Amino acid sequence: MLRASGCGSSEVLVSAGFYEVFTAANAIRALNQVGFEDDDIGMIGVLAGPSIDLSQFCHEIGLPIEHARYYQTSFEDGGVLLLVRARESFMKNTALAVLNAKGGILPPAAQQ
Repeated sequence: MLRASGCGSSEVLVSAGFYEVFTAANAIRALNQVGFEDDDIGMIGVLAGPSIDLSQFCHEIGLPIEHARYYQTSFEDGGVLLLVRARESFMKNTALAVLNAKGGILPPAAQQ
């Protein structure tokens, strides 16, 4: 599982919400094209049944609780959460740009 807390000094975990799986899959393809490996990308979502509370999940992988609150509504509506490990600091901006360009919902702090 991807984790922010276990990352090296220059590694960061970038997250983005998507309202549908197919849009997230397009973002994964675009991330692969700019150099992200499949092992650096994770996706979580609930395709059927009740959604889970993202608070505990985000806490366990090292994402701020504010991100969980921000994504919870879209997650309840069948959305998915895409997680990208940026192994180098410059890759964080690349990941954010790709996710934003492909329709990802970024937490407010990441959009600044």
